[in-house]
Amino acid sequence: MESYSRFVVRHRVTVVICTLLLTAFFLLQLFALRLEIRRRANLPDDHPHVVVQNRMSDLFGGEGVVIIGVIALQGDIYSEEMLGKIHRITRGILDLPKVIETSVFSIAHADAIVSEAGGMVDIHPLMEEAPDGAEDVERIRREVRADRFFRGNLVSEDETAAVIVADFDHGIGDEELAARIEAVVGSERDDSVRIALAGSPILRASLARYTAMIAYLFPLAVVVIGLIHWEAFRTLQAMFLPLVTALMSVVWALGMMAWWRLPMDTWSAMTPVLILAVAAGHAVQILKRYYEELRGAGDNDEAIVRALVAVGPVMLTAGAVASAGFASLATFGILSVRVFGMLLACGILSALVIEMTFIPACRSLLPAPREREVSRERESANLDRILERLADLVTQRPRTMLVASLIVFAVSLLGVRSLQVDNSIRYWFAESTQVRRDDAILNEKLAGTATLRILIEGSEPNVLQDPKVMQAIDALAAFLAADPHIGGVTALPSHVKRIHQALNGGDPGYHFVPDDGPTIGEYLFLYSMAVGPNGLLAFVDADYSRTMIRALSKTDAASFSRDLIRRLRVFADERFAGLPVEVGIAGGTLGVQTALNDVVVEEKVSNMLQVGAIIFALCALLLRSLVGGLFVLTPLWVAVAFNLGLMGWLRIWLDMATATITAMGVSIGADFAIYLIFRIREELARSGDLRVAIRASLRTSGKAIFFVSSAVALGYLVLPLSGFSIWIRLGVLTSVIVAVSAIATLVLIPALALLTRPAFLSR
Repeated sequence: MESYSRFVVRHRVTVVICTLLLTAFFLLQLFALRLEIRRRANLPDDHPHVVVQNRMSDLFGGEGVVIIGVIALQGDIYSEEMLGKIHRITRGILDLPKVIETSVFSIAHADAIVSEAGGMVDIHPLMEEAPDGAEDVERIRREVRADRFFRGNLVSEDETAAVIVADFDHGIGDEELAARIEAVVGSERDDSVRIALAGSPILRASLARYTAMIAYLFPLAVVVIGLIHWEAFRTLQAMFLPLVTALMSVVWALGMMAWWRLPMDTWSAMTPVLILAVAAGHAVQILKRYYEELRGAGDNDEAIVRALVAVGPVMLTAGAVASAGFASLATFGILSVRVFGMLLACGILSALVIEMTFIPACRSLLPAPREREVSRERESANLDRILERLADLVTQRPRTMLVASLIVFAVSLLGVRSLQVDNSIRYWFAESTQVRRDDAILNEKLAGTATLRILIEGSEPNVLQDPKVMQAIDALAAFLAADPHIGGVTALPSHVKRIHQALNGGDPGYHFVPDDGPTIGEYLFLYSMAVGPNGLLAFVDADYSRTMIRALSKTDAASFSRDLIRRLRVFADERFAGLPVEVGIAGGTLGVQTALNDVVVEEKVSNMLQVGAIIFALCALLLRSLVGGLFVLTPLWVAVAFNLGLMGWLRIWLDMATATITAMGVSIGADFAIYLIFRIREELARSGDLRVAIRASLRTSGKAIFFVSSAVALGYLVLPLSGFSIWIRLGVLTSVIVAVSAIATLVLIPALALLTRPAFLSR
């Protein structure tokens, strides 16, 4: 390390130029960086529910479902004005690019089946044109009320609202789609109507808008971290150098992301703040040591060499551990989380390279701080008093401090028992946002905004026309519709039953699936002849071997979704036993969110064990002690338990976002433990007295840990300013786990060292 340090100082100009050239290269890559909320990036591809969802989407569509509610503010929808709005919006949606026409459901794009005299049936568009006169309005009202397919599904029970459901193909981006839909409905908004929008594309478009706010929050984080550095050093030179190197680390990491053609999303957009804070924190560590050595060496270059010799190995160790902890997220079953973890790992490694090259070279080029600046750097009277008081408590009452930590740990575990898992994307937004208000009224008035899809797949053509198969599908749809949270169910048997009833004089007693296969085939042929060959493609493929049940739900709560899917699975296994079809349960938002919940729980436990094993193995190897590895882990597990317990007590869900916080907190917290342990070893070798070594370490490394943790915690606290619910939780919880990691490190490691006197501290 000494040879390396002297090489960097000797070739400082070359090192600075090479670093700047590499930074310029990555900076140019940023022009290719783009923001994109990808439809499948947040899904665990190998989960059975997601496999079913992807297969149904490939067969029938279903990933770009948009729900539009048209709610009359006075009276009901049966007026020329209201029905005209529904008709114009429906036609506007049908004219949009990439719309799947067969998957557009609206009373303005539906067929009425009316019984006629002589056992005949009339199948005609319910509202092919906007109504013209009271008689036309009354006809529409009468035909809607007479048909169970419309009531509750497309028109609310109180007849004050109607829904338009549309599905869009992959070829159009969510933000463009949301803008085009708003252009369609915007002209229809007035004092007589409320138009509400929901569905995955609308949510993802809103996510993209909130994510773009990082462009304003990141500069604010830079200012906050810069002020912390000013407090740490009280000199402009020492304030700006860590910030410059941290910004370079961010450029390198994002440049790599752009080079690999990976788009930014809601998760990766947060990484610049963390990379900035961690990279600046490492720079603080090395500069703090530089100021210490400058007072003894008296020579600028010699102080740089001594600082690198002292801190360099520790920095490499801490950086490798943190990078490995973040890289462990690459095993997560969700692409967005994998990209998030790898981007952070690259950012930390970039910071290491820059801090081991650019900082010493640049520091060597700059003039040495004047005596007044060196004195200012030591001025932290309030912090010094706090650290002295902490040193008194830890060295005089180590057993008390350990017991207090155990009590905090135990209370936290009680909170963990109340921790709930949920991944509802709608709750990523605050209740006051437009998407949440629209979602609430659509769930109140209409069938719901959460989707559920069930795939029934046979191996032979026309297998769905088998009466037993058709009746089993109908029974499954009825079982689903019986749940009070399910607001609307549509399936192929619905059309068979409608025609069967109409051909029998409209008698409601004939609203069932007949027992005769040829009759079912004739009904389906009759319907296809009336509405065209594509009329049923939203439900069934061309050879009647695959069909889909579509449903809307008024809730997507994790407990409800998991229980409903379990009950559907049990019912389907019994009802379809012996039939030549397979039932795939379940797709839609209920299915994929249940898959996310399963993956978050399973992989969260796995990732925690994985990160712990990585940190333990690396630290045990570098400290040449298994006990040393446990010393590093102890404050981290206290911090993890505290964070999860806090989430349990405050009823904050463990979801895909909050699940990543543990990896961040543990990886950053390991830095604190490693820096403190190495400093205690160094001071112990110098003084020979463990208490003296601990006090000296808390005054030096403890101060650096305070500033590093403050930079990360306060840097992340800019996220709540976005008003974006998920970023509020992420910002607060990340700040909490980092702060608790720092406090636990400063308390537990000295207390354990004094109580156990481990041999590895003396090596």
